[in-house]
Amino acid sequence: ASPRRERDRERSRAAMPRVASVSRSSTVAWGASPAHAHLIASGTKAGAISDSFDNTSHLELFQIDLNSSDMLRLGGVQTTERFHRLTWGNAGIDDGSIPYGILAGGMDDGTIKIYNPELLLSGGADPLVATVEKHSGPVRGLEFNPTMSHLLASGAGESEVYITDLSHPTKPSVFHPGVKPNQSADIACVAWNRKVAHILASTSHSGLSVVWDLKLKRPVISFTDTNNKGQRNSVIAWNPEVATQVVVASEDDASPTLQIWDLRNALAPVSELVGHTKGILTAAWCPNDPQILVSAGKDNRTLCWDPSRSELICEMPSAANWTFDVQWSPRLPAILASCSFDGELSVLSLQDLPVADAVNGYGAEHAHVGARPMRAPKWLQRPCGATFGFGGKIAYFSSASAGGVSV
Repeated sequence: ASPRRERDRERSRAAMPRVASVSRSSTVAWGASPAHAHLIASGTKAGAISDSFDNTSHLELFQIDLNSSDMLRLGGVQTTERFHRLTWGNAGIDDGSIPYGILAGGMDDGTIKIYNPELLLSGGADPLVATVEKHSGPVRGLEFNPTMSHLLASGAGESEVYITDLSHPTKPSVFHPGVKPNQSADIACVAWNRKVAHILASTSHSGLSVVWDLKLKRPVISFTDTNNKGQRNSVIAWNPEVATQVVVASEDDASPTLQIWDLRNALAPVSELVGHTKGILTAAWCPNDPQILVSAGKDNRTLCWDPSRSELICEMPSAANWTFDVQWSPRLPAILASCSFDGELSVLSLQDLPVADAVNGYGAEHAHVGARPMRAPKWLQRPCGATFGFGGKIAYFSSASAGGVSV
């Protein structure tokens, strides 16, 4: 890259507001309700080693203050195993039975641990509510259903995908979503559809992705990139607004791409986002704007994309080691958490960032950083407006008018 581009890239990273940070090598989950939007759960990452070679594991709760760079530790507990995945569901919040919802951890020993965050905060009774022992192999895929909050999907070795019903958290019941594929591989990620509550997707290290229908109790479609059958997938995530669209990420250094698939035609991806130079370990679709997608991986870079245009928006500050987890806040627009093997858990903001020019197929390393954004994110756009004109006319628009103006 030219010296000018390097200077521009450094200015971009320097401009990135780091809201808060704490020294932890951990996977994270955000608070599940508006009342707990400023809470972050942190579980020690499996496979991470600290400078002191401490091999203990902890589950902790932190509070962030957007006006302070410190993350206040509210409580925590030592655990017997380390975490591959952490997810926070809102079951029990509405009826007040579990005011802070439920925390679930996918553990390195193949178990799923169910925790009560309220007990983590109080520091009294053991916050561990239940342990689910069904999987063989580390649980790398774990997610609560955003609509039916008592349902927890999980994925692990041998292509195992299970659904855990936490209607009674102390006595969870487990069932299969359907017959598993003949192809056996470790499940890397599971994701619930944001529009159709009974649809679940999973992807595996073999490159095979499967969509499950819980009503039919069977897989309804499976797909893989026929041009790269050896692709090792790491992430699958649904578009928050388009029910048939998913992104699949590859952690293979030979093909470090993000593929956008429209399942109405699952023969090939509709587009690819090319910019990472090594495998992608994590990706997340912004819940507040489907035209923003963030990814990170083995090249120590975290990139923000506009998937609708296959363009790079910006590059966040690079880590000193692999970034393995990025999670958007579901309640705080423009805020996300980033975790890396350099032992840093950071809360970042996208506000007031310089924006890269369009990638145009050349990759992010060729993008010039320093332009101002051309499009406001969805949470900053006006939902409606009106103005009077000559002749007693009034023109008005709203988000429901799909970009049209009525007179």
